[in-house]
Amino acid sequence: MFDSSGTRDPVRPEIALSWKRSRLSGVDPSAAIAVDTADQDAESRLLRAATPVLDEVAQQLAGTGFCVLLADRECRVVASVYSDRLVERTIERLGVVNGSRFGEEHAGTNALGTPLEVGRAVVIHGEEHFLDSLKGLSCYGQPILHPVTRRVEGILDMTGIVSQANPLFAPFLARAAADIEKRLLEGSKASEQRLVDAFQRVSHQRNIAVAAIGDDILLSNRTALDLLDTADHVSLRSLIADLNPDQSRLVTVELASGALARVQADRISGADGGALFLVEPLQRERAPIRRTHERTPSPGERLRRDLMRARASSSAVAISGEAGSGRTSAASDVVGSVDASWHDATRIAFDGREQWVTDLVRAARRRSGVVVIEQVQLLPDSVLPMIADLIDASAEGPRIVMTSGAVADLPPTIAALLSRCASRVVITPLRERQAEIAELAQAMLEGISPELRLTASAAEALTAASWPGNLAELRVVLHRAAGDRASNRIDVTDLPEDYRTTTKVSRLAGREKAERQAIIGALKDCGGNKVHASAQLGISRSTLYTRMRALDITV
Repeated sequence: MFDSSGTRDPVRPEIALSWKRSRLSGVDPSAAIAVDTADQDAESRLLRAATPVLDEVAQQLAGTGFCVLLADRECRVVASVYSDRLVERTIERLGVVNGSRFGEEHAGTNALGTPLEVGRAVVIHGEEHFLDSLKGLSCYGQPILHPVTRRVEGILDMTGIVSQANPLFAPFLARAAADIEKRLLEGSKASEQRLVDAFQRVSHQRNIAVAAIGDDILLSNRTALDLLDTADHVSLRSLIADLNPDQSRLVTVELASGALARVQADRISGADGGALFLVEPLQRERAPIRRTHERTPSPGERLRRDLMRARASSSAVAISGEAGSGRTSAASDVVGSVDASWHDATRIAFDGREQWVTDLVRAARRRSGVVVIEQVQLLPDSVLPMIADLIDASAEGPRIVMTSGAVADLPPTIAALLSRCASRVVITPLRERQAEIAELAQAMLEGISPELRLTASAAEALTAASWPGNLAELRVVLHRAAGDRASNRIDVTDLPEDYRTTTKVSRLAGREKAERQAIIGALKDCGGNKVHASAQLGISRSTLYTRMRALDITV
């Protein structure tokens, strides 16, 4: 970046990060601005709130040489006002029209996409733009937040040529954004208002956690904030998946903290699937005699218990689980700080059987420590008798710890080998640990970056995934979602596309899933144009919108 004298200006950190994100997204600086040809909803909540404000802004812009652009939460331009016709033609020649996509993944660093990415107002001046076509402009972008949910509803941008940059951009645009936010609150959808009203009627109750959860809104009283976490929000939503409006359910559940609670779940009529939850913690009763039916521990609790017992024992240990389930981590947990030698059966293909066996025998001759043999399901039958002898003699030599694939997939010879181990640890596949996925994901995120937090919608989507790659797959997904984000929130839209299916979709019946797939296919065929898609499907556009909402389809 250079100033008018040709001296290089220091690059602001937020701009440098944005350029890095732009390059990682594969944006070409010489590319034209992408335009979304899909039809726009003129009755959207954002446009209803913004149109009167933009009308007033247009009067104030007259003769200034500036324009103001409005983009939705997908960073697509949905409205614009200009000081005069000349400015309008100039901006349109750059490719800035209704439907233009200004997300950083499409247009690089700019005053619509970058504020959306970082969650706050940003100035982008001249050469700071990533696209060459925008470098002659000076722009200021201000996010528009819903006053209740604090979710970004859109972005407001003020643009002029570089030589006309003015520090008054900021207060002018901030005031306009505040006016739109006020109208958003006043014009909140009736469905959201019904959910808010239901929450306000009961939120004052003491010692009872009250939460109202809808597609775009989450309200909690102080007790709920202390008692519930993200994993609980996902569990609560699953309680009302099969309820009709005005239906209720009373159940006892175990919260993520391990505490028991009685939950009354009420599906609110006219609230677009929103529900009210009253959560009352229960005291665990102390029976005078030993109970014969105790609470079933979660898979994670069983794993921690089995690993603790294995650490305390001196016998051979067999750890079984699917690929990516954490077998090596579990083995490391058992080994602890004890000196250990590691031998992976996959190395036989590279080192040769004789060399691999020689290394193993050398390690086994020690009188102490641990010998870890990984992936024993890959061992050739010829070495199994020797491994069996090592297990049987482990009381007098180094301790043997083995890892293998899932028990159900093991050949009889390997299953027989593992049966010689006195300590057995079986790791449950991630798809069978749905109640723990949100907690596991949050712990992984904190390992990536301590300030990152998983939203309820993202946690729900992760819970609905099938996870054939188990924890290893989850870790990859979270790394992709985290990326170089400046925001500390990981929302469902930050997840890779294949992982954005919600619990609501996963519970659809076969016919509904087929209908959902047909609608998605039609929208894809028509480039997202809902008018053309409805014609292809043989239904009205209003019916298409209704079914898209019911089947959780977003475009």
